[in-house]
Amino acid sequence: MKYAALLLLVMLLGACATSRGFDRGAMKGPTTAAEVTDEEIKKALAIKPQLPRKYKLAVYFVPSKSDWRYARKWRWTGEDKDELLKIAGPLVDKGVTSDVFSLAESVLEGTDRKAIRLAAARAGADSVLIVDGSADIDRYNNKLGVTYALLVTAAFVPGTVADGLFIATASMWDVRNDYLYLSVEAEGMVSNTAPAAFIDEGKITKDAKVKAIQELQKQLGIRLERMGPR
Repeated sequence: MKYAALLLLVMLLGACATSRGFDRGAMKGPTTAAEVTDEEIKKALAIKPQLPRKYKLAVYFVPSKSDWRYARKWRWTGEDKDELLKIAGPLVDKGVTSDVFSLAESVLEGTDRKAIRLAAARAGADSVLIVDGSADIDRYNNKLGVTYALLVTAAFVPGTVADGLFIATASMWDVRNDYLYLSVEAEGMVSNTAPAAFIDEGKITKDAKVKAIQELQKQLGIRLERMGPR
């Protein structure tokens, strides 16, 4: 029994011997193959922006989900939200917005975009920024990983590499008519090399998320300022 357990451990250590890379399509979730008609395209083209000169912007952070193959557990923290909401100061100062605020999960009556728009409207917002994310870990052995066949080396030989990727996305919609103003995507990546027994995938994911949200904040600040008054 003991030898069987040791053999299983060796097999598990060798299972991640090579990098598989990241499947960004899978990370962004399953896509539906719904048929789009010409009439729907005409309706979309007929929608016009309706933002007032100084608009109120609600920000909704979509809760994390882990329903595809390579997902890693994570959640939006207060620090993440505060970092993104740093866009508010410059936008208010430059007269682009009159207010930027986070939309609480508790005020929603559903999970689709219409429900988010309704909640934003009830909060007095003119537009809503929907922020989503996904995470993955690519774990594999480097050249030192071959020593894991000795088993005990997994505790002190830095033969394992773990690359963490976090993709953060944001799309801004008109609360009144579902007009799409912008969409932004940002990535954060962190790599850690350590003994197999001491790879902290949770910390890697968290650090990658911090980088992604910082980059997203920068890109959003630029895009939203360009939408401001000339």
